[in-house]
Amino acid sequence: MAFNPLVSIVIPLYNGANYIEEALTCAINQTYKNIEIIVVNDGSKDDGAGRDICQKYLDKIIYVEKENGGCASALNYGIKLAKGEYISWLSHDDLYDLTKIERQVLQYEKNGLDKENTAISNPARQINADGKILFHPQTRFKGYLSAKEAYCYLLYKKCFNGCGLLLPKNIFEKAGYFNESMRFVLDWNLWLKFAVAGLNFYLDDEVLVSNRCHSAQITANQKQLHVSESKQTVEELFELLKENEEIFFMKELYYLCYATKKTIWKEIRNYCKGKTSLSTLKAWKLRIKITLKRFAKKIYHLLRK
Repeated sequence: MAFNPLVSIVIPLYNGANYIEEALTCAINQTYKNIEIIVVNDGSKDDGAGRDICQKYLDKIIYVEKENGGCASALNYGIKLAKGEYISWLSHDDLYDLTKIERQVLQYEKNGLDKENTAISNPARQINADGKILFHPQTRFKGYLSAKEAYCYLLYKKCFNGCGLLLPKNIFEKAGYFNESMRFVLDWNLWLKFAVAGLNFYLDDEVLVSNRCHSAQITANQKQLHVSESKQTVEELFELLKENEEIFFMKELYYLCYATKKTIWKEIRNYCKGKTSLSTLKAWKLRIKITLKRFAKKIYHLLRK
């Protein structure tokens, strides 16, 4: 492989002694060998169980501890420690296929991508607490998305899987780090800001990650955070876009906020007056589309019960 950058795999750990050894094993045994593995113990309250497991692998990993601050805080801590040119995130309860990093690094030369300004994204399968694959229908897009296209994809379609990404480290230095006040949409929040900063994305459709679903997850127990943190995200974007005078991104944010009935759409509309035109028809079409999509999702989850 001609292109052989150092990749830092950052693993935030919190009360994950029951899963961390599996995560470490799949990270250590990656077919791509130019890696460093950084485990950040985010103040686990498990009587040192997670620490004891990690200490068995100190010849293969970097292990650090910090006071509890949440997943975003642990990720930021590990990313700032990382020496790699690229960052890959692995949650302590999730798994990588053994070829994950190798397959992603290959995409840069295979597709002639800008190595310093493109992230690679791969989808994930879902598994239960015991590692059994769960049925989870999803549409998969394959191909290149410019920063503007990625921004719209994130706003209107879906978020890129956090553990399925390979990110150039320089984008954190350019656009910032995870918002440490967030627990639910910390990834969506940051990927949008990366797109505004000009990061392109290449989406591959090969499943290379297993996301574990279990009752102890934030996403399983605190779904009310989605509403408040989504509102916070669009408010942060509004301020960022005003500061940078990014009209294209501002228009798309308006359409999303109008379609999802977030009250900030009126402020965005007032900001856009005299700067650009807004399409009421597009806003209404998007509102109908998103409403139908949410209804279909509710029906799907009801049928699964």
